[in-house]
Amino acid sequence: MKPVRILISILIALAVLALPLWEFAKWTQMRVFVDSDHALVVINKFGAKLPPDRIVVPRGDNQYKGIREEVLGPGRYFFDPLEYDTELVPLITVSAGEPEKWSWNSDGQLKDPSLAPQVELISLKEGKTPPQGSVVAPPPGADGVPYKGVQETVLTPGTYKLNPYQMDVTPVPAVIVPPGSVGVVTRLTGEIGNVANATLTEIRASTTGPSTQPTALPQELTGPSRLVVGAMQRGILKDVLQPGIYYLNPRMVQVTIVPVGYDEITLDHNKGTGIGFYSKDGYQVQADFTVVWGRSPADAPHIVANIGTIDRVRDNVIEPAMKAACQNEGAKYSARELMQGTTRSQFQDDLSASLEKQVASRNIHVLLALIRNIAVKDNSGHDTTEGLIATIQRANIEVEKNLTNQQKTQTATIAAELQQTLKQIDVAKETVDSETNVKVANVMATGTKQAAEIDAQRDLNVAKIELQIATLDAKRTQILGKADADVLRLKNDATAQGAKMMVDALGSPQAYNQYIFAKGFEPSDLRLIFAGPGTFWTDLKTFQDVGATKMMEQSK
Repeated sequence: MKPVRILISILIALAVLALPLWEFAKWTQMRVFVDSDHALVVINKFGAKLPPDRIVVPRGDNQYKGIREEVLGPGRYFFDPLEYDTELVPLITVSAGEPEKWSWNSDGQLKDPSLAPQVELISLKEGKTPPQGSVVAPPPGADGVPYKGVQETVLTPGTYKLNPYQMDVTPVPAVIVPPGSVGVVTRLTGEIGNVANATLTEIRASTTGPSTQPTALPQELTGPSRLVVGAMQRGILKDVLQPGIYYLNPRMVQVTIVPVGYDEITLDHNKGTGIGFYSKDGYQVQADFTVVWGRSPADAPHIVANIGTIDRVRDNVIEPAMKAACQNEGAKYSARELMQGTTRSQFQDDLSASLEKQVASRNIHVLLALIRNIAVKDNSGHDTTEGLIATIQRANIEVEKNLTNQQKTQTATIAAELQQTLKQIDVAKETVDSETNVKVANVMATGTKQAAEIDAQRDLNVAKIELQIATLDAKRTQILGKADADVLRLKNDATAQGAKMMVDALGSPQAYNQYIFAKGFEPSDLRLIFAGPGTFWTDLKTFQDVGATKMMEQSK
């Protein structure tokens, strides 16, 4: 029993020590740390041999020996070093460029290409061999096995973990179409369309202003064309790229940047590029010529297909057309006509029309053509510009003198007419004043007469009204007097009738008189005067005192 216990104790001790030993081995021998700038490639040390067309172990199938297709990103991993090998590989970073530093030249190209965003071309190292003539690997077939070589898909700006044993990447600039430009797309892959090898004279389009849509061609001119119409055909497409950033595969498409709008070309004899031609009267004429020309977005594919870049348009189309237009139109004018203002302006208009006619079939538009600094030489090469200008100036001076004399004569005539008109104005003014005074006097007399008539009529109306008032007053007085008399009469009659009735009632007139006396007699103070031995006049001495006393009582 003792050996068994010892064995069990040993096993327990080993079990207790196994976990720390395993953790120690795991964190020292098996741990793999992947930082943020790297990825981890895992290699199987054991397994079956890979198929002939594979160089990495397919994703999710670890029965094969070799490099795994799957790449692990940043983090901490644990692998048994007896079964696996590991390798750190850098992450693939596709730059987005530095848009804040972008600047463009006149041809729409980025001045510093290193500031442009990038795309990464992917090239598979394993897979089936693509068909002969393939520019890029076609998509996988029904079996799902990809083709080796450059793939159609590109990596846009960002960070990627790729297996360097399975694929290679190649950085190329992305396509940037700046504002004011369009991108003409040439497809390098696809079917070969029905494109005719037409000449420039056969390829015509209607002359239009700037437009973002393709120009519709007349029915009789839609046959010959160097543009393809199919979306998957190889060649130059008629649809252009508008301003923006495009992440395209340069093995599949080529983009030509074409500035749209108007540019200026000047041929200057001081720089050795002036235009020389002969006038109608045989003089040698040298001139500076400036043309403002342009193209619309719809014209860009035709220009690229038939001419090429903008530099070739300038060198092979515009400048030869400028020289030809000057020679053709300049031969219709004499040297003097080319120098004079009116005919020179007509020459410039004819020049613009001729130039526009020459370049319209090339999908180019002329906005303005200016002829400047015309110099004239005779057959011996002597400069006669100053003499011709002096002759023109003398002729112009004579013309101006004649015009001045005519103007003076016209001015004198107008001045005489003015004086006559002023006199007529004075006469008319006096006539108007006289007529005005007469009319004023007539109006005043008429007004005075009407005022007198109005006053007389007013007085008459007042007298009539006063008469009516007096009549009414007389009637009122008569009526009131009659009424008063009637009242007095009726009152007296009533009084007499009452008195008669009283007399009749009392029996006699004397009785009536006594009645009236008694009725009216109302003594308030009865004083008896005693008659003494004296006379009546003696007793009246005290009557004055009695009267004064009575008056004082009444005042109280």
